[in-house]
Amino acid sequence: MPSVTFLGPFYERRRADTIGPWLRGKVVDVTQEWLNEWRHTLPLSHFEISGEEEVVSSNSREGIPDPTWSRRDILQWLADNNVDIGSGYVTKTGALALVAGHLNPITELGDEQ
Repeated sequence: MPSVTFLGPFYERRRADTIGPWLRGKVVDVTQEWLNEWRHTLPLSHFEISGEEEVVSSNSREGIPDPTWSRRDILQWLADNNVDIGSGYVTKTGALALVAGHLNPITELGDEQ
């Protein structure tokens, strides 16, 4: 069973999944399913994860971008696939919409008979 230990830098940190804080140095046993769901809230600079059943790499840039990818990786995928993102700031949700639009282009049926 995996366990998560909060390393600091402060004595406590708010938890995203439940009411109550992470306490520095306290080992918390979690399920693999919980870890897979909440891993994005556990930066390795502040948490130690041990006893994983399987290694899940969120940095894998293979395949099609999904919500587990970072915004930077999604934007890199768009650049690699020559997708124009415009000149303004693109949010992660906006970038994922651009990915969906690139993979599923809308073709308008006109009077091309």
